[in-house]
Amino acid sequence: MPKSTTGSEKTVENEPADTQDNMYQLDIEKASSHINDHLNTDQQNPNSLERIHSGMDEASILEPPPIDALDDTPNGGYGWAVAVAGFFANFVMFGQASTWGILSQAFATSTLEGKATTLQLMSIGSLINVGLNVFSPVSVLLVRFGTRFNYALGSIFTCLALFLAGFSTEVWHLYLTQGLLFGFGASFLYMSIASVIPQWFTTRRATAMGISSAGTGLGGLTLSPLTNYLIQKYGTILVKDRLPSSYRKKQSIKSPIQLSLMKSTDFNLWLTGSVVSLLGYLGPLFYLPKYAADIGLTATDASNLLSILLALGAIGRLGLGFVGDKIGRLNMFIIASFLAGIFSFVIWPFATSFGTLVVFCVLWGSTSGMYYALAAPITASVVGMEKLSAGLSLAFIFSAIAAIGK
Repeated sequence: MPKSTTGSEKTVENEPADTQDNMYQLDIEKASSHINDHLNTDQQNPNSLERIHSGMDEASILEPPPIDALDDTPNGGYGWAVAVAGFFANFVMFGQASTWGILSQAFATSTLEGKATTLQLMSIGSLINVGLNVFSPVSVLLVRFGTRFNYALGSIFTCLALFLAGFSTEVWHLYLTQGLLFGFGASFLYMSIASVIPQWFTTRRATAMGISSAGTGLGGLTLSPLTNYLIQKYGTILVKDRLPSSYRKKQSIKSPIQLSLMKSTDFNLWLTGSVVSLLGYLGPLFYLPKYAADIGLTATDASNLLSILLALGAIGRLGLGFVGDKIGRLNMFIIASFLAGIFSFVIWPFATSFGTLVVFCVLWGSTSGMYYALAAPITASVVGMEKLSAGLSLAFIFSAIAAIGK
């Protein structure tokens, strides 16, 4: 039986062969003419070419990571072990820095009695925070060796600093050991944790950083010789990169500072906000024991007040970090910083008794210091994961401004 055909097919079949050839030739010539006109237009106007924007910078394009390296972010999984490693690191470095107010009092009444003023001793605590922030880009230069290498190196420097500080007989000894060397080692620890945790999470970054930074308060509360053992033996084992080692080893050593990020208005606003927030953090932390002694409280009361403040700081960073994942990390940072400022202006000037200082420690402690929990997640949101290390380097350097002169 003959095949049924549509009207168009019948028309083509009924046309003579030479007519069909002419039609096909006309179609080819028309298509060719259209392509030539399009190419000529693009050559005359290069801006007409379609541009595809990405978050990669030049270094990323020249040395791109594996396609699937960060595509399948687990948003948990082994990332929780990395958060625990961060907890151990913060337990030591910020726990030690947080208790400097009490330690300085001990030095002032024993080894360095009559050799150093209160301002000189408090400046050592500030130097720790300055060193932690200013030296943080150094660890980025060693990223090709992996996060575990930087973490272990930071552990060695911080432990060595504390060991050498025990032999100090002059205030400048403490500047070199407790201040510079400890701050240098702490920068490796903090940058390692701040840059690697966001690799493992998407919507739970603030919660993970909250767990990590909770070590700050608990470290100050329960600091003991066992801490150094934990951070060297267990912390270094748990921390882990998501980028394969074959990619990291190919990376050339280049400057971690990318001033081009300063062209971003959003990034500049974040830098300004972080510095302003930290300006009001170190003062009460360092001067609380001294202030308690000035209003007639005992050394035991001063120690208990600092313990309360640091314990609430750990709880607050963990809880508010979780809330930050729900309402927005930057929103949480703004709210917490605003409340901490209010408590400082409303309660601190009128706190002339142990009970009033307890109220201040509970309220201010639970809302202050959220920068350390949210700096990495917020920076990642502002500049993107591809430029997180460069963004954190600049953020930490500018944050050092807040520690100067405290």
